[in-house]
Amino acid sequence: MPVSKAQQKAVNKYVKDNYDRVLVTMPKGQKEIIRAHAEGLGESVNGFLNRAAQETMERDKAASKASSEATESIPLHTLEQRVRRTLYKHGATIRKDRKGGGYTVVFESGSRSFPDFDALMAYAKSLEK
Repeated sequence: MPVSKAQQKAVNKYVKDNYDRVLVTMPKGQKEIIRAHAEGLGESVNGFLNRAAQETMERDKAASKASSEATESIPLHTLEQRVRRTLYKHGATIRKDRKGGGYTVVFESGSRSFPDFDALMAYAKSLEK
């Protein structure tokens, strides 16, 4: 049964007002693999991709929380020593700013300031990669 222009217009307006659209680009052939997988689970491709994204975000959030909880149980002075060793391997030293509570990493070529320990630790981790 054909859909009237008015009905199609109403559906398009509803979708525009209530949903975000995302264009996904993937290698040739991947779309058919995903479609077959989703059909095997009794889902639409859209439903499968939404579920996959949601489950992945929840898993990443749980992993991030577990990682931060593991870090919180380690004393700060131990974490500082780990960061100092990492920076030393890359030819840098660290100074703790007494007044502001921040940190300064000093290289031969210059220095870089960090407002807090979390930012410093993230920088040290980026050097390890």
